[in-house]
Amino acid sequence: MALRKVGVGIIGSGRMGRLRANLVAGDQRAGFLALSDPDGDRVKLVAEEVKADFHSMDNEAVLTHPDVEAVIVSTPEHAHADPVCRALELGKTVLVEKPIELSLERADQIIEAVRKHDGDLHVGYTQRLRRRYLNAKEQISQGRLGKLLTSRMVLYNPKSNGAEIYKRSPHASPVTDTLTYVVDIGLWYFEGRKPVKVYAQGGSKIFPHPNNVGDWAWAIVTLDDGSNINFGCSWIFPDNWPAHITTMGMDIMGSEGAITIDDSHKGVILATNKGMPSPYAPDASSDVVFLESMMAGDWSLGEFWGPMRDETRLFLEHAATGRAIPNTKPDEARTTLEVTLAIEKSAATNQPVELPLS
Repeated sequence: MALRKVGVGIIGSGRMGRLRANLVAGDQRAGFLALSDPDGDRVKLVAEEVKADFHSMDNEAVLTHPDVEAVIVSTPEHAHADPVCRALELGKTVLVEKPIELSLERADQIIEAVRKHDGDLHVGYTQRLRRRYLNAKEQISQGRLGKLLTSRMVLYNPKSNGAEIYKRSPHASPVTDTLTYVVDIGLWYFEGRKPVKVYAQGGSKIFPHPNNVGDWAWAIVTLDDGSNINFGCSWIFPDNWPAHITTMGMDIMGSEGAITIDDSHKGVILATNKGMPSPYAPDASSDVVFLESMMAGDWSLGEFWGPMRDETRLFLEHAATGRAIPNTKPDEARTTLEVTLAIEKSAATNQPVELPLS
């Protein structure tokens, strides 16, 4: 049986768009690759690097190209809605980077486009494809923890990462931009329950933020059956902390068992006199590094390996064959956004916040 190939358009050729382009170009299911970015020099550079079939400074030229069947939207977080809605209107299969957007109003525009056009949209919460989190989900689904009762989930980044994110998206925060990964996983693990209340505290001593979560936040999210999840995040680890990008950890407790996940990457340590450049912040480097702490994955022997590779290739397989995949659904991503916005609101007001948000 012949392998069905799909034409892929990638909107945005920045850090994530460039990585997605490399992954698509190396996939046997990709029969055509088109790239767009408003920066003409950048999109040309990436197009030449991956030998793309077409590139443009105009998103519409890629979205409407007759050979493009599937679209990956890798624009900055606050600019997801327009290309996603247009791609859905055109009947494309779509993958958008997390979070779905940065406001509920814009997220609801996307949800409405999915419903109106019977759209096929996936949200790129890449950590769902990290093997240890998939394995934990499998044990939970098999009932080995019994009924889930409570959980602790944390994610920390160094200052240089936070500064880099604020450059491209000033309205982001550790909550909406990175804690969102573990909120997605937490609600996925506690599937079938709705978040109903949030209480959070935060701080903005280094990075100013109107909701007082520029540096860190801690939150207790209560679900509709009385269970709860404690989420924590920060962007203030010192740049000489050996985690190359991210330190994560989880404890999930149920009536019949528990799972602890140490995702701090301390098992593989590099020490070098030559310095190891950060894969995220261009001016940052370290002499001691926990390898494999880049959330998306790592370059090794000329190829990119890790959860973003798995996610991209599963998406292409889905676009080609319709196979069901464990990507985050639009409604799930909208709930995750709502929880992160409620965390910001609670931290700003010093009061519990009821869900849904008005």
